[in-house]
Amino acid sequence: MSVKEVGREQGGVVRFAQEAWSELAKVTWPTRETVIRFTVLVVLISVVIATYIWAFDNIFTFTITRGILNAPISTPAPVTQ
Repeated sequence: MSVKEVGREQGGVVRFAQEAWSELAKVTWPTRETVIRFTVLVVLISVVIATYIWAFDNIFTFTITRGILNAPISTPAPVTQ
């Protein structure tokens, strides 16, 4: 058995491309409307989760700085010229 025959079948890249194209033809692709609907759903859920994390981060920061440490909430220093 030669090195070329180990782990390979005959046909190479062309055969692989033909088989891949054949498998892609069997796939049931979603409609455009379904893709748009799911995309909007993912974006909305991402915004809700980001808002949730932002809100609880601010609540936690306020609770620690004002409630436990009794420190003033930091603000940016004024710009002096």
